[in-house]
Amino acid sequence: MLTPGDAAAAAVMLSEAVRDRRTVRPRGSGSKIGWTDRAQPAGAEMSLLGLDRPVAHYAGDLVATIPAGMTLAAANAVLSRSGQWLPLDPAFGDRATIGGIVAANDSGPRRYRYGSPRDLIIGIEVALADGRVAKAGGRVVKNVAGYDLSRLFCGSFGSLGVITGATFKLAPRTPASRTVVAEIGDPRRAVELALTLTTQPLTPSAIELEAPGSRLLVRFESTDHAATEMSVVAKAVLREGGARAFVLSGDDEQRTWDDYESRIWTTGGVTLKVSMLPTDLAALFVGLDESDPAIRWRCSGRAALGVMILTLDGPDGLLAHTVTRLVQLIRERRGHATLLNGPASMHALVNASGTTSANSALRTLMESVKQRFDPHGVLPPIPGYGPGAS
Repeated sequence: MLTPGDAAAAAVMLSEAVRDRRTVRPRGSGSKIGWTDRAQPAGAEMSLLGLDRPVAHYAGDLVATIPAGMTLAAANAVLSRSGQWLPLDPAFGDRATIGGIVAANDSGPRRYRYGSPRDLIIGIEVALADGRVAKAGGRVVKNVAGYDLSRLFCGSFGSLGVITGATFKLAPRTPASRTVVAEIGDPRRAVELALTLTTQPLTPSAIELEAPGSRLLVRFESTDHAATEMSVVAKAVLREGGARAFVLSGDDEQRTWDDYESRIWTTGGVTLKVSMLPTDLAALFVGLDESDPAIRWRCSGRAALGVMILTLDGPDGLLAHTVTRLVQLIRERRGHATLLNGPASMHALVNASGTTSANSALRTLMESVKQRFDPHGVLPPIPGYGPGAS
């Protein structure tokens, strides 16, 4: 295990790995370590947990530079002293590190309002395989010629360089929250209602769908008055659409969201991240309904954005067949599926199921970028079909 104390040390360790012809796999807390193909052996792992120097917080600009080894929870504890936060709520957010969140481009329910790390990042520091430390962007949002390194590294899973720090746009903390829970029997109808809410004069932080036993969770975070008024309007719209809807706040609301997240990530079997047009999600649910009864499934995620977490479990042969069929269905509709959890054989199966001319072209492009940043292959291979494909 390599344990650099700063970006320069990480760069030196990478250059030594090139010299010794040894591969290196970067890691943070390990909360998403299974999200890449672990069949690729690493000569060494590089822990970034030692890169936890203090946050550089520019409260007047709503900007902060955060070290890669610091957890999101720790960073937000610092930012909250000024009534601000980094509005990300990824999986395992209590222990996920900033570097890991950026490397996975991971986000949660609040992506609907605030976006993903790629939308919030404005600067980055990375250790490169040639022994250099590169910086891009900064405290000001601007575009420059060449690679947008900050966004390029979002979703790269450590394949291009080791992220050692990042600068983000922040948001003010909101004083109040309300969540409308709508129970709907059919997930396809739930998607329709979620899209109906997007046409209303409302500003939800999250519009989440959970199936089977379909229901929507619609969160409003604002002043107490605004959150209350918007939740009343949303409840009325959902009831008009045939749903049984009610509003939660306080401890009941928080327990509901905690239970929701725990159900997503405690299910065994195979876990896929699915990205497709929200209007195509109905086809996904039709495909799930047509699966063999021996296949157990659960689907949760951003219904109004088309970003869903799908878990499936069942007999091995039948599970492989079902995954192949669903991935083909997703790709036929120009969607993308990424394996987050499952055996090494399933990584190859998911990637093979997505082999099309468009994906092959993307693979060629991303391999050329990989060659530019890591010509000796010291870092992990590009996952799936390119950085941030999902």
